[in-house]
Amino acid sequence: MTGPEPYLEITEDSYASFAAEHFKVEEPKSGTLVLRGPCPRCGAVMETPVVDSIFRSTRSIRFWRRQSPPAAAQSHVEPMMCDCAEDHPDRPDGLSGCGAYWTLTISVADQ
Repeated sequence: MTGPEPYLEITEDSYASFAAEHFKVEEPKSGTLVLRGPCPRCGAVMETPVVDSIFRSTRSIRFWRRQSPPAAAQSHVEPMMCDCAEDHPDRPDGLSGCGAYWTLTISVADQ
């Protein structure tokens, strides 16, 4: 039996294809999507929220809005990176995941 993949920041074309086939998209409330599926490299199940706005507060409240809000009614490309909690050898302190990254095109058909 082999252990978990060592941490390596890497992408391959097959990662995007795998994610498109295996990830599910849910819209629990307007303006929020949840992407669920296995990492194309290490296989750990991920759950990634995607929101259309972020509120930040220092002394005043600032509002930031994405160029392309994630809405199930329109298509957009979402950059993704494995954020699993598995213990991957050689992973730098303070990071999560196996290092794999890819993009996932979210479209109306994903609902």
